[in-house]
Amino acid sequence: MRDEVLVNSEETASFIRKYIIMSVQEWEIVIYVVTAALLATAPWMFMVHAKLAVLSTQVTRLETKVDGMVDADQERLPQCIQHEIDLKELERRWEMHALQIENLSDRLRE
Repeated sequence: MRDEVLVNSEETASFIRKYIIMSVQEWEIVIYVVTAALLATAPWMFMVHAKLAVLSTQVTRLETKVDGMVDADQERLPQCIQHEIDLKELERRWEMHALQIENLSDRLRE
C-alpha cells in the first residue's frame, strides 16, 4: 500500500511539474499576453469611461431641469384650479345671459 502511495505521489509530483508549475519563459509569455490585452483595451475603456462621465453629467442636468419643472407646476396648480373655477362661472353666466336674451327675444316678438 505504501508503494502505491509513493507511485501516486511521484505521478502527482510529475503531473504538477509538467502541467501546473510553469517555467520562467511561460510566465513571461503569460505576462506579455495580459499586458498586450490591457494595452489594447485601455483606450477603449478610457473612451467608454469618458462617455459615461458625460452621460452622467447630462442626466444630472436633466434631473435638475425636471425638478424645476415639477416645482413650477406645483406652484401653478392653484392658479390653474382658480382659472377653471372662473371659467365655469363665466360659462354659467353666459348660459344665464343666453337664456335672458332668448326670453327678451320672445317678449319682443309677442
